[in-house]
Amino acid sequence: MRPVRTGHILRWGAMVGCATLICCVKARVGVAANPIEHYQAVSSDYGLRLKSLADALAARGDMEAACRVAEWRSPVPADQRRYYFPPGLAFASEKSTKAADGTKAVERFRQLRTDYAAALFELAKNAAGEKRISDAVAWTYETLREDPTHAGAARVLGLQLVDGRYLSAFEAAKHRAGDVWHERFGWLPQTHLARYEAGERYLQGKWVTSAEDARIHAAIERGWVVDTENFRVRTNHSLEEGARLAARLEKMHLVWRQLFARYHTAEGEWTRRFAGGAMKTLSNRRYNVVYYRNRNEFVAALERREAKIGLTSGIFMSDDDTAYFFADAERSNDPFVFHEVTHQLFSLSKATTLKVGERNNFWFVEGVACYFESLVLHPEYGELGRLDNIRLKAARFRLLQDGFYIPLAEFTAFSRAQLQSDPRIATLYSQAAGLAAFLLDGDEARYREAAVDYLHAIYGNRATPVTLAELTGRSYPELDADYRTWMTSLP
Repeated sequence: MRPVRTGHILRWGAMVGCATLICCVKARVGVAANPIEHYQAVSSDYGLRLKSLADALAARGDMEAACRVAEWRSPVPADQRRYYFPPGLAFASEKSTKAADGTKAVERFRQLRTDYAAALFELAKNAAGEKRISDAVAWTYETLREDPTHAGAARVLGLQLVDGRYLSAFEAAKHRAGDVWHERFGWLPQTHLARYEAGERYLQGKWVTSAEDARIHAAIERGWVVDTENFRVRTNHSLEEGARLAARLEKMHLVWRQLFARYHTAEGEWTRRFAGGAMKTLSNRRYNVVYYRNRNEFVAALERREAKIGLTSGIFMSDDDTAYFFADAERSNDPFVFHEVTHQLFSLSKATTLKVGERNNFWFVEGVACYFESLVLHPEYGELGRLDNIRLKAARFRLLQDGFYIPLAEFTAFSRAQLQSDPRIATLYSQAAGLAAFLLDGDEARYREAAVDYLHAIYGNRATPVTLAELTGRSYPELDADYRTWMTSLP
């Protein structure tokens, strides 16, 4: 870190305040082209302020505080989008919930975060007013990350204040019941925690050893069940693996809910919340996931239902609304899990047709799922769109190096059967992933809300081969050119 004179922080600190950042928001509105540029300007200002504070602390010799400030907000690469998690009970990291130590440095740090949160929430309300709901919701989650006491952000997200913390209705019920989340065991009564950590397990009203517990749960039909707010994971691998998977699925769900906010919740509901109205009570369903101990058990259980199951590493079955996976000892199964659960979330979060993409536009169903394979989870946030992801890397290579590209006028007409039987299926899936990333993120997310409308049309069986052009207001040759320009511009 570049040291600066200690006096610099005192002069600069006097200039920092909520009004400063909000004035920056208002000043940029007349200059920037869209809400994302507004966000980037305010976020950049915030990053510079954090760096100045960190530099001043380092120059003063307070390296612990300097490192904490410097690490709080890492830069977001140009090829990625970041989605923050709320500081609730189950999945918040120690860093985001650690109590302040009362020093002046911590107070300055807290004030910077509070000021930035206030500016962020202004941005979120402005974005909602411009019908950029995905951006508005994502910035509201980020607002709570910066200021966990922000009542406006908590209200928009439907959180309730319990013992000084904003929690979801599910977390609040768990808290009142005396349950705690443990990263190895899932939700447990607080009174059971010590005995679980000592190797005991509570089963059918009595305590048993972990070895006996494993024997009883060896068959998938009697496997461990780990319930979280939005998922029910059944596994015969281990309780620990079930809890690990369930926690990752909850984080993935938080990313999905931000990016596709207007898909699972009507725009009118979001508009009412951002305008200060009371939130309607929404019913959340729990998504079923079965997680086998190994590939052999996975194949044996599903081969009668799916002849090609041996070629897959996971599958979402629409006949029972369940996603199936297995523990892979040789490689991470995250991409397969994220892909299939994306299908599950879109299919089950609202009433949809069972014949999604049967006649046309099936490429976007798979493209969005392939795009979610790029998801990387961190303790406090998830990142989407990394170009080192194999699908997106292949999409760029095929387009710019091989010269392979199916124009959208042709690609949107592909039916499910046509796409899945094409001998170029792997290349077509990579193109679908690249195009999905472009529609969701490209050109400052210019087409993101149109992409959400496109998904509504596809899953509602209302899409035609010209729907995407109509929703974006761009001809297919223009979108093809926009895609190439975007791919060429990426680092």
